[in-house]
Amino acid sequence: MSRGAAAFPPEVFQKLLEAQALRVSAALLGPALARLARYLSELDAWRQRINLTGDLAPEELAVHALESTAGARLIPDGARLLDIGSGGGFPGVPLAIARQDLVVTLLEPRSKRASFLRHIVRTVPLENAAVLCDRVERLTSPDYDVAVSRALGELAEIIDGAPFLRSPALFLAWTTDAASLGAALSPHFALERVEPLAGTSRRCIAAFRKL
Repeated sequence: MSRGAAAFPPEVFQKLLEAQALRVSAALLGPALARLARYLSELDAWRQRINLTGDLAPEELAVHALESTAGARLIPDGARLLDIGSGGGFPGVPLAIARQDLVVTLLEPRSKRASFLRHIVRTVPLENAAVLCDRVERLTSPDYDVAVSRALGELAEIIDGAPFLRSPALFLAWTTDAASLGAALSPHFALERVEPLAGTSRRCIAAFRKL
């Protein structure tokens, strides 16, 4: 969809999600899919005003949302989760929708993107999520059980041993190169497993354990 065009309504994204769910092996109940569709419709509208996703087609947004939920099965019950550099909300918002038991903090340093995330928390709504407009480098208290990140450059330098994570905490990264990321994150993290994402030959979720 080009900039300036009308945003797609939730009903369109609901159909896209239902069509793509089989391809990416996502298992979400109807109410969760409806909330995910509402989120994507709002994302589609806002990204015409601020850069949230780049030039992605609606079908690609649906796939990104469903791939985000694939990490839900790796996260312990009732975990306090930090989404580093949440931006447009991947993967934190879909995870908050898929796992109501989680306590999710959407961390975003840019004020316009943080405003979008606050809008999502209010309108979807996400009772189990909150937005923190700050930089991860400023977080020094071990308040979180799990951290997640997608498409964040220079990740190892940014998190710097992850003092915000309890040990032995879990870190999930949506990546195309788990081995290189694992080398960069050592000696603070050990790569535990790599979960390939269905329908793609490169993208995966790399699960690391804080040492």
